[in-house]
Amino acid sequence: MQHLNDRLGLDLWMVTHVEEDRQVVVASAGDWAELAKPGHAFSWAESFCLPMSDQRGPMVAPDISCIPDYAILATGVLARVQAYVGVPLESRNGQLFGTLCAFAGEPRDESLSDALDLVQMVGQMLSTILAGEQLALDRSQDAASAYALAERDPVTGLRNRRGWETALASEEERIRRYGSTASVLLFDVGGADKSDDYADHSVEDEVLVRCAGVLGAVGRPGDVRARLGGGVFGVLAVECDAICVRALSTRLRVRLRSAGVVAATGSATRQLGGDLAETYRRAENLLHQDRQRRQRPGVVLDSPNRA
Repeated sequence: MQHLNDRLGLDLWMVTHVEEDRQVVVASAGDWAELAKPGHAFSWAESFCLPMSDQRGPMVAPDISCIPDYAILATGVLARVQAYVGVPLESRNGQLFGTLCAFAGEPRDESLSDALDLVQMVGQMLSTILAGEQLALDRSQDAASAYALAERDPVTGLRNRRGWETALASEEERIRRYGSTASVLLFDVGGADKSDDYADHSVEDEVLVRCAGVLGAVGRPGDVRARLGGGVFGVLAVECDAICVRALSTRLRVRLRSAGVVAATGSATRQLGGDLAETYRRAENLLHQDRQRRQRPGVVLDSPNRA
């Protein structure tokens, strides 16, 4: 980006990641870079990059007032933008990862269009690098450490608490780098019901293995599953927002019930400006509340507890 900034001289260059309705800054350069630091999120619906990626607007607009789909967006924080350049970045599965884009506070002449080949070439290079890094993050170091004996629960074969904490730290680093999101889902088969035989958390191995099987059936590829101790299990659901974890929690409850297991649950989604350690604590608090609620007579036992 610095090379593009030095060569073309626009006021702001950004690499962004599109996460649902947010456009999250991964890196930035230029005179306006202080206004778009890494981690800052903009509305995707109000971004110049949305019509560009939908092919409703050109990749190069020397004067956005001449492009209706761009001119209508030049309000609020974007009111000072007079020229735009943007190209899409693809993830390793061919889907939109985000954009390489640039903005200027003054209209430019038509020679700006001559820079498109250079910007597209840099965009293709970034897409290749991002795809490689995503694959490496997903499969190399994390996979190797996850299968280390010290991070495995001997009864269920899932990650243990140490493996869980490693996964949280690694995913938090990935989220900060790419602007994605994740959720934490916890369930406890040891203290869900005061009439349950496992209220003292001395859960039989057969029940633990059954729960691990349910997690395997319900979980998505890439999710991290762990036994955190006693009858408490956790799922780190990557690229999973509040709606996603709500559906995951519902599927989990149904499958556990079918397997003859009563469980308290709690879930939370990582918030902008927070981290996964804090997300885990919120899920743990909700799990505790659900556990207490289920010990009271006359409650409905199948409504999910989430934040």
